Amino acid sequence: MRIRRATEHDLGELRRAIFTEMSLAELRAADERFNRPPDSIHVVAENDDSEIVASCNLIRETHRMRRHRAELGGFVIIPAQRGSGLARRMIDYLARYARREWDVSILDVACRGGTAAERAYRGLGFTEWARLPGGYVDYDAIYDEVRLYRPVPPID
Repeated sequence: MRIRRATEHDLGELRRAIFTEMSLAELRAADERFNRPPDSIHVVAENDDSEIVASCNLIRETHRMRRHRAELGGFVIIPAQRGSGLARRMIDYLARYARREWDVSILDVACRGGTAAERAYRGLGFTEWARLPGGYVDYDAIYDEVRLYRPVPPID
């Protein structure tokens, strides 16, 4: 398994494997937002057959009072790779990148409360710091918006 920065050439494979409901134009627009140096990075994980099996992005906060934070977004792993430790490897990769490139000391994430995503982030060492009841309306379902954080250790 290899984790690396996403490129324009990955968009077709990302659409086929992960973002099947998005058009290529929508995916391209998202990638342009989430893969814009110097303040964001989009990474993918590929298996031994060079197939993309996961995607995640990280955006550095740029306000002077929040420059020590970066926000995770768009974290997706194909079902066959869930539970394999890949999520932890990707988070660790992004944490090292954030510390080295941006001197970030906190990773922040928002997710729907009561879902597998919330349980996964907690399992990855994230701690809840806020909950907004009814914060997400997804079709006919209403979820709490849960904000979680994880400290980023210093680089040795």
